[in-house]
Amino acid sequence: MTGFIGAVERDAVTEMLNIAIGQAAASLSRLVEDEVQLSVPFVDFLSPDEAVRRLESETSDGDSVAVRQRFSGPFQGTILLIFPERRSLDLVRHMLGDQVPLDQLTELEQEALMEVGNIILNACLGSLANQLGLKVESSLPACLRGRGAAILAGGADPAEELVMFLHVDFRLLAKDISGYLAFVMDIASAQQFVAAVRGFLDGHGGGGA
Repeated sequence: MTGFIGAVERDAVTEMLNIAIGQAAASLSRLVEDEVQLSVPFVDFLSPDEAVRRLESETSDGDSVAVRQRFSGPFQGTILLIFPERRSLDLVRHMLGDQVPLDQLTELEQEALMEVGNIILNACLGSLANQLGLKVESSLPACLRGRGAAILAGGADPAEELVMFLHVDFRLLAKDISGYLAFVMDIASAQQFVAAVRGFLDGHGGGGA
């Protein structure tokens, strides 16, 4: 679905999300009392099937762990912070300290991931809404685990959905950990989102042909 959004709008979305992720990184740095660097190197608009294949390829067909929030406003859908299962434990161990035994780590994993997810997802939604001049509300986060199709299921007809898929690079406590952000929206909401980005660009003199 590369033709759904133009290059100028895609660049604008990437920049907006890097601003949002920068705010999340500052909050995470305070949480773990160490420097956290986050970046979004690319944004892709994919069909649900394409997003599932991308996620399963990136995770070597293994299970993923995700924190999910539903959001509503001028556009609505679901936002997810996703980690390959093996990486989620790396992240939690570095947050809680390498001295935590593995058997205790699994008990604390969901709580720690929910805290990280809450910070990052709220930063993304809040910052996007502020930059676009819109009001977006979100639900409480939930944690889930499974393969790509189960993680990304939006609850609607996949033929009527679109996934904005982002690779997120974490540099946390001198360790590199990759995760993913996914916005699952129906086509109408995705069109509203792209229209809002175009309006933002027009208002800032950045619109392109």
